[in-house]
Amino acid sequence: MVDHLLETTKYLGLFISLGAFMIGLKLNKKYPYAFMNPLLIGTILVMVLILVLDVEVVVFQKSAQVLSDLLTPATICLAVPVYRQFKILRENSWVVLISCLAGMISGLVTIISLALILRMSEITTISTLARSSTMAIALDTTELIGGVAGIIVAGVIFAGIFGTVVSGMIFSIFRIEEPIAKGLALGAASHAMGTAESLKASELQGAMSSLAMVVSGVVMVGLIPLAALFVQ
Repeated sequence: MVDHLLETTKYLGLFISLGAFMIGLKLNKKYPYAFMNPLLIGTILVMVLILVLDVEVVVFQKSAQVLSDLLTPATICLAVPVYRQFKILRENSWVVLISCLAGMISGLVTIISLALILRMSEITTISTLARSSTMAIALDTTELIGGVAGIIVAGVIFAGIFGTVVSGMIFSIFRIEEPIAKGLALGAASHAMGTAESLKASELQGAMSSLAMVVSGVVMVGLIPLAALFVQ
């Protein structure tokens, strides 16, 4: 019944997704805790709905396809804060490059090490290598090296949500207050979700996060095929 409704109503999945996110926003406003992230709450609500109503994931995804289509242009729009803070970014260009390179290498080493410890299959390991890249880059790169799109989508979402949720606690523990450092960390680790969170703090932090996300994506495009060869 619900599957048929989703198939015949073109944007029902879109409205359900947006409604779940708006509920998350309201809960986050009322209970401003790290784990009350609107995206996390929205994701959980949609998952529960799909499970309870026994909805085919493919059908729901097709009904909400417009959200995926808007992913790339939304990412490109992050160039605006980068342009506004270009002078500061230029002065810290080496910091950005070294930070992103270190972050991506450590991320790949962690994934491969866990894969060996947990005895993950080759295809699963390959499909998780790009989880530190933004969705648009991660999907294309994973498909090029023969990975499974569904696995990398889950990996990217989990990395984005987890990094966004725990970032405040980590910054507090290590007493990190510099917006440039916070932006670089969130952009490299949590890509678009981290950048959205950074923009809430300040335009400078958002610009650094946006730049880190782009640079990390470019770095990963070069590193992932090498890591895939090592795994194979």
